[in-house]
Amino acid sequence: MAMAATTSTSSLCSGTTSTIASYLESIAANFPVSDGTKVNIIMGNEAGDADSIVSSLALSQVNKIISDKNANASADSCTTSTTTSSTTSETLSLPLASIQRNDLPLRRDVVLLLQMAAINSEKIVYLDDDTFTSVAQNKDIQKEITLVDHNKIRSDLAELLQDHVVEILDHHQDEGAHGSSVTTDRRKIAFQDQVALVGSTCTLITERLMEIGFGLDESEKLDAGLGVMLLGVILLDTMNMSKEAAKGTARDERAIEFLMEQTEWGALPIDNDDIKSKIYGNDCILDGGQPPSRSHLYEYLRDSKFDKSFWESMSPRDALRIDYKRFEPPTGACDTFGLSSVLLSMEKLVAKKEFYQDAMDYMEEANVDLLGVLTMVIVDDTPQRELLLVGNTDRVRNMTEFLLNDEAAAQLKIESILVSEVDVFISVGDGLSVSKLKQGNPKGSRKQVAPLMMAMHQK
Repeated sequence: MAMAATTSTSSLCSGTTSTIASYLESIAANFPVSDGTKVNIIMGNEAGDADSIVSSLALSQVNKIISDKNANASADSCTTSTTTSSTTSETLSLPLASIQRNDLPLRRDVVLLLQMAAINSEKIVYLDDDTFTSVAQNKDIQKEITLVDHNKIRSDLAELLQDHVVEILDHHQDEGAHGSSVTTDRRKIAFQDQVALVGSTCTLITERLMEIGFGLDESEKLDAGLGVMLLGVILLDTMNMSKEAAKGTARDERAIEFLMEQTEWGALPIDNDDIKSKIYGNDCILDGGQPPSRSHLYEYLRDSKFDKSFWESMSPRDALRIDYKRFEPPTGACDTFGLSSVLLSMEKLVAKKEFYQDAMDYMEEANVDLLGVLTMVIVDDTPQRELLLVGNTDRVRNMTEFLLNDEAAAQLKIESILVSEVDVFISVGDGLSVSKLKQGNPKGSRKQVAPLMMAMHQK
C-alpha cells in the first residue's frame, strides 16, 4: 500500500507535493498500523494555540517537501536522502492537534485558518482520538516524538512518551528536558538571554524551506493552503510586526516575505467572497495570483481571536483552560504552577459569575496550588497586560513580593493593584488568596513571565 505520510519511491520520483488539505486527509489511511511500524508524532504544547496546532500540521508536510526535494536531487538512483527531520523513508508521520476534538471551536483563529486552507477539521488527529491513543499506548509500535512550540513534554504524557522525544523546534526558554535523547542538531530552541529570537514556531518551520533553497527554481511554489496557515500564524504571533508590541524579529520578517513571494496564491482555495474581501480588502482587484494583504489577514485573524463578545460569553472555566500551560520547576512538584492567557481585561474576567469558585475548582482539576492568569487587551495596537494570582495564601504573597520587588523581575515593570481598600490581597476562602498586578512591559507574555516565576524557586 502506498503511504502518503512516507517518502515512497513513487512519490519521490514524481517530485509532486499535494496540498496540505489532501496531505492531511491521506494520513488517516495509514492508521491503524501494525506492530513494529515506526511513527513520528509531531505535537504542540498543551495550550493548543494557533502556533502549536499549525506548526504541528505544517511541519509534517514541510518534512515531506524537503524529503521529496532531496530525493529529486538524486533522481538517477531515486533513493531516499537524509532530511533535516528525524523521520526516515520507513517512518509514518502523525501530526497532532494537541487539544480535545470538541475544543477546536474555542480556537477561532485556528478554525479560520483551516477554512482558508480548505482543511476538513474532522480529518485532523486530536489528543483524544483513538488514532493517537492507540499509537501512544502500544509498546510494540516504534515511536519518535517531535515537540513543536515547547521543549518539555506535557506532564500527563510524560510517563508514557518522554523517552521517545527525539526532536524539538521551539522559541521558549529551554527547560533542559530530554537532554540525553535530543542532540544539538535536533534541538532547535530560538530563545536566548530571556528573549525569544523569533516570534513564532511557524517562522522556524518556514526557515527550513528557506534553508534548502525552496523557490530558487521559479517553477517551484508553495501550496497556498500551507502558505496562508504559516503566514497567518506568524502575523498573529508578531502582531503584524508591530513596533509597539516588539514581538517580531528580523527572522520573522524574512519568513513573512518568503511566504508572500514563494506561495502559489492563485490556488488559494477560498470560495467564500466574504472571507476573500476580509483578507484582501474590499477595494482590492484580484488578478488571480497576488498574496493577501498582510494587514487585512492579520486583522481578520486578530479580531476573531480577540472578539470581546466571544470572551465575555465564555464560562470562567473555559476562559481559564482555552490557553493554559503547566510549569514544573526543578525544585519539585510542590512548586508546580499554571498560567492561563486570557484575552479579556481583568475587570471583565473576575466579574464573571462564580469566577473565583470556578478558578479554585479549575486549580484542583489541574492539580496546582498557584494559578496565574495573564490578561491582555489591545489598546491602540499596544498590548495592555495584567496578572492575577490565585492560590495558596503563602505562595500568592511570596510570588507577589518577588514580582514586585526582585531585580530579576524588574523587566516586567509590575505594579500592585488594590483588591480591597487596604490591601493588595484578598482571601477567597479555603486558605486561598488573590492578588492583582499591573504589568507595565507590553512585551511580557507568558514566554517571559513563566521563566521568571520559575526562577523564584531557584533562589
